[in-house]
Amino acid sequence: MDIEVYREFMVLATHKSYVSASRDLNMSQPSLSRHMTALQHELGCRLFYETRPLSLTAAGEVVLRFAGKIVGDQANMQAELRKLSSVSANRITIVDMLHTNTLYLGVSEAVTQAKQTFPGLRVDYLNMNDSGLSARQMVEAGKVDLSFEAVISEGLSTELDVPDTLQAIWIPEFHGELVLGVGKDSPLASRTDLRLEDLAQSRFIMQANRLNERFKEDFIKLCSDVGFYPNISLDPSDNPLEFYATNPADGIHLISKVDKKYKPLIASLLKQNVAIVPLADKKRYVDAYALMRKDPERPELDFVATCLTQHAETLRASLIEK
Repeated sequence: MDIEVYREFMVLATHKSYVSASRDLNMSQPSLSRHMTALQHELGCRLFYETRPLSLTAAGEVVLRFAGKIVGDQANMQAELRKLSSVSANRITIVDMLHTNTLYLGVSEAVTQAKQTFPGLRVDYLNMNDSGLSARQMVEAGKVDLSFEAVISEGLSTELDVPDTLQAIWIPEFHGELVLGVGKDSPLASRTDLRLEDLAQSRFIMQANRLNERFKEDFIKLCSDVGFYPNISLDPSDNPLEFYATNPADGIHLISKVDKKYKPLIASLLKQNVAIVPLADKKRYVDAYALMRKDPERPELDFVATCLTQHAETLRASLIEK
């Protein structure tokens, strides 16, 4: 039923006469009568007593009580739509990893600021676990606007080499030393002299998704540099919360030991099942980057990138070890 019929009903209820109501509505009396008959048929009730002047039935009084809200809501909706039509209704898509980790504070803040700056901006988080693409490939192929890539290094660089078409923005909250998560009953749990080369016969557990591809490649290189190729078991779990809440048994989780003040949920889950063991030979570090395309025609993306960069610069001094 056209919402306009409720406005006609309200006018008729006010005038209590088809003649004067149709005149006010600038429509023919037969048309108004047909509209009211159709409304009564749709609602399944009689709205007027055929008296002179017309009088509302009990059902008509109920409809009158709600008709104003129906007409008003439609007017408000149209007003909002007109506002949206005057701005660019842009959309930013982000790989859905934020629900698993409170480390990405800067991304959440940047998204909030972008929505305030660009009215009508929509931000969607997409599950890309089944895409078959790496984090970088997702952005390069235009599948998402923002993805995340984690790397392992022996230094403290906060820059990542990417093609000229992309930008990689360091996420400071994720920076931390690479440590091991071993079962609490494992003989490795009490070791304080553990070196990476001592783990040549160990089994490492990682999630089976392409988002971890760069992280896995970097770890394989680290192990190769000390003389062995790591035995890596891939876990099919899509949810990192479930993955890290599971006892690794004879396996080893690879973990980023982040600043304590961020207290990620994953850390709490890990401690229920594992002991955290650092490597004694040398420190390696885990860092994450937000990957985005450079697109001068997407000011909302440029705004988010600027916010993330400023956020990283603000926290750099307090998180990077001297």
